[in-house]
Amino acid sequence: MSIFLSGGTCCLGYHLLSLLSHGKGELISFSGEDPEPSATLRHVTYITGDLLDFKNLLQILGEHRPTEIYHMVSQGFSLGTSQVKPNAILQFLILGTQNLFEAVRLTVPKARVLLVSSSEIYGAGRGVVDVIHRETDPPIPFTPYATAMAACELLAKQYIYAHNLDIVTVRPFSSTGPYQERKFVLPSVAAQIASIEMYDGETAIYTGNLDVSRDYLDVRDQARAIAMLAKRAATGEVYNVCSGKARTIRDLVQYLIGLSGCPIETRVDPALERAIDIPLLVGSPEKIMTLTGWKPIISIEDSLKDLYSEIKVRLQGKRAAV
Repeated sequence: MSIFLSGGTCCLGYHLLSLLSHGKGELISFSGEDPEPSATLRHVTYITGDLLDFKNLLQILGEHRPTEIYHMVSQGFSLGTSQVKPNAILQFLILGTQNLFEAVRLTVPKARVLLVSSSEIYGAGRGVVDVIHRETDPPIPFTPYATAMAACELLAKQYIYAHNLDIVTVRPFSSTGPYQERKFVLPSVAAQIASIEMYDGETAIYTGNLDVSRDYLDVRDQARAIAMLAKRAATGEVYNVCSGKARTIRDLVQYLIGLSGCPIETRVDPALERAIDIPLLVGSPEKIMTLTGWKPIISIEDSLKDLYSEIKVRLQGKRAAV
């Protein structure tokens, strides 16, 4: 028995692999980059590869024959990246997902596949800024990334109905926590704040637009939800993974500043602002809660504390290595 994660070196991948380590057999992470040394797990086989290389993917799945597959490659992209390189994002996510599904069809057609999509496909909710998104809401993508993920969900339907693959779609909303990549807003901010606290740097941090609201979970709660869905969800179903509560990015940043104990101001860097920013993105977790009994158990405050502590360790390690 083995479990295969595409995009396994992302933050969610690390925590999911940590969760799945207990008696689950061989764990395989397939990603385009090596894991960070601090986020490397001894019990995981790390394979560096490209989802666009179909022959290699076919060989790997044929060799390891996983019974569970978590397709999380979308989690490695920030929205800023998708706006800068839309052609590359569309090609990689859509064609990479097509390659994975086709390789599964040819090698392990009975495997359970978790397609980890994104809440970004909901867009702004038909212009309504106070909508709570449910799984039945239609996709209204605002970015190339969201468009690609909506297309990947359609590919999943194709392979379910045409080839009887066992695919479940998960739509995670925003998350944070230890080991999250610095290209995302909260770890980026935490690193700037920690640098000021630890090394007497500037007294200001630089951000994009902070006046947007998001439905944040701790990434460990998110991983736990996805693992539960792998066991309980029905083929073809779609599930939000979220808290049902909105927090402004500004409030979360101010909480991180409070952890430092330093007088720090925020300044907007136009280079960090998104061309299109959804004012509010919040979902209903009712469907997953009803099916599995899952609910968040780590508060966003504890998540930010853990993120900040881990960022400080990361910065100390990098300075010591210089």
